[in-house]
Amino acid sequence: MNTKNALIGLLAAFLVVGCQSNMTKEQLGQTIGAVGGAVLGAQLGGDNKVLAAAIGAVAGYFAGKMIGRYLSEQERKSLAADTVDALEREKAGTTVWKSPQSGASADIRTGKISYKVKERKVVHLKSVKTVPGIKLENREYQTISALRVRQGPGTQYQTITTLRPGDVVHSTGRTDNGWLMLAKNGVTVGYVHGKYVKPYDPVAVAREKGIDLDKVDVAEVPRHEGLEGIDLDAVETTSSVVETKVGCRDVEINVKTKKGTETEKIHACQQDDGVWQLG
Repeated sequence: MNTKNALIGLLAAFLVVGCQSNMTKEQLGQTIGAVGGAVLGAQLGGDNKVLAAAIGAVAGYFAGKMIGRYLSEQERKSLAADTVDALEREKAGTTVWKSPQSGASADIRTGKISYKVKERKVVHLKSVKTVPGIKLENREYQTISALRVRQGPGTQYQTITTLRPGDVVHSTGRTDNGWLMLAKNGVTVGYVHGKYVKPYDPVAVAREKGIDLDKVDVAEVPRHEGLEGIDLDAVETTSSVVETKVGCRDVEINVKTKKGTETEKIHACQQDDGVWQLG
């Protein structure tokens, strides 16, 4: 089944559910939008499918809400990229988004994260240690220097591979002592300390390169992939069930366009893979 047919089938199923329940038109709209956005977002990703799917899902959510009604599709994706980045930040705060296309703007206010403990199966290299109580995340980072990837969260652990300055890596968790649990294709491959990396912000990279995200999808922004030296087909892997911490937080988004101001208050929570889900 191709993507188009799969999407049509999913939408049809949701239409049936919506007609047979008390779901409002707005709720149905945001559900369809989120499903469609996630499917379409995944097609944009290349090596960046996780980010693309997350942004697509948020953009789809906006498409079914009042705050997205006066934004173009590309503007919703641009706003969604900033929203995903804001949700991934540990500290509460406000992110300001603005569209050069129409002059529309938004304030994205994120509240403090509250955590709960949840068991999760982690697939990892057999030589890599698992850490109980790790805070889940699903975020990309860029190295600010050459860096060793270690078997555990500490300098006493052996080196698995090295990263170059500017490499982009994917973190699925953060330990209490500041080490990031790196993954490649869903497999945990080692740890690096967070002080040697910075959050990878494709929006900022696009702006630095003069790329207009109202015209170009964020997943197409050029990037330098890390962890290329690890061949998952040539190493032994295993899986462990560990207790992890998943977070929830309140988000308020105020969108201003030439046609007025719309405000949406949302409770967002992380899913089992660390991805934030709105609503």
